Amino acid sequence: MKVLIVCNGGMSSSILMKKMRIAAEEAEMDVVIEARPNSGLDEEIGKWDVCLLGPQIIYALENVKKILGIPTASVDTRVYALADGKKALEQAIALIK
Repeated sequence: MKVLIVCNGGMSSSILMKKMRIAAEEAEMDVVIEARPNSGLDEEIGKWDVCLLGPQIIYALENVKKILGIPTASVDTRVYALADGKKALEQAIALIK
């Protein structure tokens, strides 16, 4: 599974990315997780299975869905604020089932 996390500049999503990687490693899951800024998403088309959006850019949700054409949702604000990698990973898995 390949998970793309998108936020404004990629800074806060990088923190969540690291925590999600730890959660995936602990669960012995084969997952690729990367964080990218909201700009330049055209370069990400076809590379990912699911996309999680930082809640601060929920306004861009429909546009990101349209560009990437994959299951996409905003991360719960509390999950994002706490950088709860396990819950964010669970959300990504649920989106592609």
